[in-house]
Amino acid sequence: MKQSPSRILKCGMIGLVLISVTVRSQSNESWAENFETYDSGYLMIESEGWTGFAGFRGDTKPTAAVLTGKGIDGSKALGILHSEAFRTDNWGLQFELPQAYEKGAVWIQFRFKPPKKWAGGLTFDARGPKRGEILTRLAASPFQNPSTRNTELRWHCTWSRPHWRLYTLSEMDAERWYTVTARLDLDGRTCAAWLDDQVLSEEAPLSAASGFSQFYIGFGGLADTPAFIDDLIVTTEAPKGFKAPKLLPDPEEKLIFRFAGLGDPQIGFGGYDADKIRFGLAVDQINQAGVELSLILGDMVHDNKNEQAYQDIADLGKGLKIPNYVRGNHEELDLFLKYFNEKSDYSTVHKGLRFVVVDATGNERGLTEEQLAWIESEFSAASKGGEEIILALHVSPWQDNKKGKGKYNQIGPGRDKLRELMKEHKVLLCLSGHYHTGLWGAKEEETNYLVLGGTAIVKGGTFGWCLFDVYLDKIVMHQKPLFFGYEKEGVAKVHGLQNWIPYETLRDMYPYVQQGPLTIPRHRPAKD
Repeated sequence: MKQSPSRILKCGMIGLVLISVTVRSQSNESWAENFETYDSGYLMIESEGWTGFAGFRGDTKPTAAVLTGKGIDGSKALGILHSEAFRTDNWGLQFELPQAYEKGAVWIQFRFKPPKKWAGGLTFDARGPKRGEILTRLAASPFQNPSTRNTELRWHCTWSRPHWRLYTLSEMDAERWYTVTARLDLDGRTCAAWLDDQVLSEEAPLSAASGFSQFYIGFGGLADTPAFIDDLIVTTEAPKGFKAPKLLPDPEEKLIFRFAGLGDPQIGFGGYDADKIRFGLAVDQINQAGVELSLILGDMVHDNKNEQAYQDIADLGKGLKIPNYVRGNHEELDLFLKYFNEKSDYSTVHKGLRFVVVDATGNERGLTEEQLAWIESEFSAASKGGEEIILALHVSPWQDNKKGKGKYNQIGPGRDKLRELMKEHKVLLCLSGHYHTGLWGAKEEETNYLVLGGTAIVKGGTFGWCLFDVYLDKIVMHQKPLFFGYEKEGVAKVHGLQNWIPYETLRDMYPYVQQGPLTIPRHRPAKD
């Protein structure tokens, strides 16, 4: 047993769990700490390599002690002894790894039992070598749920800046142990995290560019209602029962090609820097998916006269293969033509599909006779060539929905003629943006209409884009949330940033909300 007369417990208060992993970092090895080798009362804060409670302003400093009978199944666990509350994000324990992890995947896991009364929250950091350099932070605190009036745990996963968070609610039960698991992908620069088997994030960007060299954790309780921690693991192999999340779907056999659809990037609408980062993440994910063509469905900028915004989006999109930009109501025509495409009405033919891009910006501005004549010629050419037609425009001609009933969201004159042409030439798929909602859609006559949310502000859904797999006889759409793996069949909830939203709840508000995957049979099946 490890013991020292100066390190035996002399205080009867247990107020906060704060702990740091002592990792002797080497490749392909695991380290675990269950505190069983320490005497009861051993003060971990005085152990070699551990530091803690810097800057504490109280009269007495907290201290971390091993306690018998407080761990899982009556084993030993770690607690903090103190008589007053303090901030767990500022005052905790950390350990600097003797060798930083610079690449590959690193898994971190621990068990905790929450207090009955909280004096602070949970703070869980993986840090780089510089002061304040946080790669990822998972945090939790009590939350009074207004809908249930129950006290729950509200978790958040931060990315890029401390105030950008993905929220998730879970039950709070002071009588049981929880398992927190995090996976740092130091190559892809993302973090996945779980509370037990509940997903907190799967593709949250790391907040710093450094390697993983320090570990910090703080957990708050009161003196008479302590919190405990047990079974720490840091490893380059997944803990038992965990696998790396699958972020993108595998294609079926005989895939012809993939293309992507992305709603409004609109940088400056949800915060200029945040919007840039989210659009950049979408571009990276689209490229990782092996997409051959992309449709960006309008409103690339928010301030239509800010030329730097046009330049920034154009620069971020340069990595895309065959990007097709649609003019939105926030783009000045001359700047659109300068930065995105030499025409605002144009078409692209790719492997049997004709993508027809139309300048339709809503607010009943309408379509000109010249536009309609051009559209008819494009549809006719596709019909004669046996090509499937994908129509892309910012404002959808599908108006039989809650958003579509407003003037701002209507094409105006020429819309009825466009719909006649779409029916005549059996347009398979119509993609648009503009709504800033989750994925909406319907099938009317020959056409499947989809309205995509995008990477700027999204209500009633999540940031993201859509992946379309083209086969001989069908197109399969997969929804790809920006911070989570692709939406799998049978999924019941979508993440709405403040919490996971049941599709049943969303459909009560919006009966046209879509969930993936969505299979669209082709009108003109291709030959093998």
